[in-house]
Amino acid sequence: MKYATALGLFITLILTSLLTGCSHNHKTVNTGAQAIPVLTIGTTMKVKAISIEDYYFGIFRAIFTHKGLVKLDENGQFTGDLAKSWNTTDGQTWTFNLQDGVTWHDGAKVTAADVKFTIEYNIQHNVEYKSHFSLIKAITTPDDKTVVITLSQPTPRFLVNLLVLRTLPQHIFAAVDNPATYNDPKAAIGCGPYIFESFDESAGIITFRANTAYYRGAPPIAAIKVRLFKNPDALYMALQNGQIDLPYTYSAGTDPIYAANLAKNPKLKLMNIPNLGVSKALIFNVTRPVVNDPQLRTALSYAIDYNELVRLFAANNGTVPAAGFVPRGTLGFTATRQLEFNPDKANFLLEQSGYHLNTTGTREKNGQPLTFELLVRNDIPENIRLSELLQKYFAGIGVRLTLKTVDATVYQTISSKDKSHISLLSRTTPWGMMMWAGMGSGYIDARNIGWAMVDDAKFRDIVDKMNVALDQGEYQKYSAELQQYYADNLPVIPLYWDSFIQPHNAALTGWKVSPMYGILNEETWYSLQKTVP
Repeated sequence: MKYATALGLFITLILTSLLTGCSHNHKTVNTGAQAIPVLTIGTTMKVKAISIEDYYFGIFRAIFTHKGLVKLDENGQFTGDLAKSWNTTDGQTWTFNLQDGVTWHDGAKVTAADVKFTIEYNIQHNVEYKSHFSLIKAITTPDDKTVVITLSQPTPRFLVNLLVLRTLPQHIFAAVDNPATYNDPKAAIGCGPYIFESFDESAGIITFRANTAYYRGAPPIAAIKVRLFKNPDALYMALQNGQIDLPYTYSAGTDPIYAANLAKNPKLKLMNIPNLGVSKALIFNVTRPVVNDPQLRTALSYAIDYNELVRLFAANNGTVPAAGFVPRGTLGFTATRQLEFNPDKANFLLEQSGYHLNTTGTREKNGQPLTFELLVRNDIPENIRLSELLQKYFAGIGVRLTLKTVDATVYQTISSKDKSHISLLSRTTPWGMMMWAGMGSGYIDARNIGWAMVDDAKFRDIVDKMNVALDQGEYQKYSAELQQYYADNLPVIPLYWDSFIQPHNAALTGWKVSPMYGILNEETWYSLQKTVP
């Protein structure tokens, strides 16, 4: 099938992508002189269960055991995953034709009905999927190999939201009313290149074995083990000692604090991977008192020492960001003013807004102290360090920042379900920056994940135009307007931009880089080789 665009439609992603497409999966295998019987990965991601609601196990499901309809190749272009081809003539009705010979790990045949079931099941049980698939109006399955998805409006960027789909076996999950508590080994049955074998919670080891019935042929790496570490110190000691082949964190690299020592080890190599997400950002819930004032948010932005943050958290691997939020290197990036550390300007803006210093050095207005709360995850050490620095910066201009430190589950409930936070500290992932209308809009728009809960008419108009833009030039025009909106209103303050540092065993070559999951992806399993000493 040749690549073509339908009615001149374009999807703007990392690179220009396609409304008619086909799979580029090849049945190539590792030709290295030495086989890799076991690949051992270390992580500090806290897997607690194998249910589909466990966020971090969900990352490993996407990497090893499960498949969506489409995925991104190394160049950021769409290619087939479970779908071998797809097309649309109007951006509203999308037809997907499934791969031949795909089976579930229990031997059952994968059908179009499984895809339909998965989307509808996720919309019913998961608030984030409900946002991602909010434009889906109907799903039909004319036969076992064809899925037809009809949207409520033409949406050229629909494939972006499908990137997080992990197809589930209907014959198992149709009877599961509460997926969050379903931890039976059947919960991990997928149709991908690896089969979940075990989760030894006491040892902290998850084991996957090659799927010998996989439609591309069994991946050459016979087994993959994921070792769970309680802290980065233990993780990188294991890497230095050769106990693991690489560390991995989804949408993050190695802290430069550790990278400097790793670079001295001749048995390790360090890769530098572009990051089209934002590693750390301060996001305001603009519906909440105090932080609903754009001038206050601008004042806060001038209190932050960005150069210090780059030095402490990104070393030579980072840069001071721009107020437009979207990282440089993103297709459609528009230059906006660079964020700067200027306490005098911060103080001037606060005075202008009626916040005056009292005798204790704290600002107040109408007798009320200027204070707000920051939601922070307690399982990410650098987030704790960074939030304490923000406390110091804001105290320097008379603003009191209180920290609400919680675990990942509570954080998710507050930020994504209840939307009760005042502000939060988080990263944004490369896929997250692409979702919804792109350019980080999904994190900002109250109609989607909406951590910033922005709902004003100007913002909605720009995003709506981006979502239905029918050519690349039109899309980029509106994306430039959105980035200027970010710079003018600061619903989010990016704290630094950087790239990912990815160490690995120097004896292993042939890594492929996915824009979604870094060096852990299906093409790596078929190309990775171990060099002979």
